[in-house]
Formats: sequence, C-alpha cells, structure tokens
Amino acid sequence: MSDAIDCREARARLQDFLKEELTAERATEMAAHLERCGHCFSEARFEASFLLMLRSKTQHTCCPNALRARILDALRSEQERD
Repeated sequence: MSDAIDCREARARLQDFLKEELTAERATEMAAHLERCGHCFSEARFEASFLLMLRSKTQHTCCPNALRARILDALRSEQERD
C-alpha cells in the first residue's frame, strides 16, 4: 500500500469512495484516513447521508420520453461530428 493520503486527497476522492468507484487499494487508503481524521469522517458521513437522500427522492423519478429522445438525439449528433 502507498503512503497515507492527506485531507486534500481524501476530499478529492470522497465521491468516488462513497459510490464505490475506487480500486480496493484506494478504498482501503480512504477508509484508513477516515478512521484517523474526525473532520474528514464527519464530511464523509454528511456526504453519504446526502447521497442516500438524493437516491431515495429520485428512485421513482423517470426522465420523460420526449426529453430522453432529445438528449439521445443530441448525443448522437455530437458523436457524428467527432
């Protein structure tokens, strides 16, 4: 495992950590930092609660079909220009 991460790195990785998008090694580093750092732990707990609230509020919300079609058309147009 690499050297311990600092608070700046922990804040930069926090969203990826909470969404479980880090490698196992990075996730272990983050967990170790959060165990040592009360400030970052509090921030992580707040962010985790916020993400949970967002998921619960949007769980049954769907994008209207017309909007979905417009977004897909825009993405296809953008892809064709590349």
